[in-house]
Amino acid sequence: MRSRQIDSARGPDPEMADELYQPRSEDGPDWAAYYRHTQGRQPRPLFLKAMAAVAVSGAPPGHAVEIGFGDGTETLALLAEGWHVTAIDPTPEAAGALRAAVPEDAADRLTIVTARAQDAELPHFDLLYAGYALSFIRPAAFPRFWEHVRERLRPGGILVANVFGTRDTWAGDPEMTFVDRAGAGRLVEGLEVIAIDEEDADGNSFDGPKHWHVFDLVARRPPPEVA
Repeated sequence: MRSRQIDSARGPDPEMADELYQPRSEDGPDWAAYYRHTQGRQPRPLFLKAMAAVAVSGAPPGHAVEIGFGDGTETLALLAEGWHVTAIDPTPEAAGALRAAVPEDAADRLTIVTARAQDAELPHFDLLYAGYALSFIRPAAFPRFWEHVRERLRPGGILVANVFGTRDTWAGDPEMTFVDRAGAGRLVEGLEVIAIDEEDADGNSFDGPKHWHVFDLVARRPPPEVA
């Protein structure tokens, strides 16, 4: 996963304005300062969809995987709910910021992996959350990565992720993965599809004005049938 200046500020919402701030150093983005700046924001809407799906399923907290944990907001929220979390991000500054923010009584339930998502060995999990991360996996690596995700999803487990669509401003970048509506559906084929929500609208990013084409995916592997 490579770095591109992105966050969830996708429009004129004044409550999201601070997330357009990008501290920089002479060597490029100052990620440590960025993560310190954005810590304390509210969990993103996609994460709320994840928690809603978990609540409807009635499953207790188990093992969650977060791909691209960034400033750690969603990882910390999962820990607060009692989950064990494997948090994956390629940026060493992200790992340092997250370790500093984790409450002492939750530290033994957190495993941090500093690696690209496609290089990480995933544990078997009950929840996968990947907000604005999957499309930064290169197209050549994505199918094998997604197969690994599907293999590690436990019965009753839930996938919650988004991926950029083919009408996104960044579509055509050869190092990123984009899907159309049919491709989004294929990612969750064979699972119990809870939602495939599509956004296709103008907004903002760290790179300035941007057209967002994003598919939010929520799906569940059916639990074993009770005899």
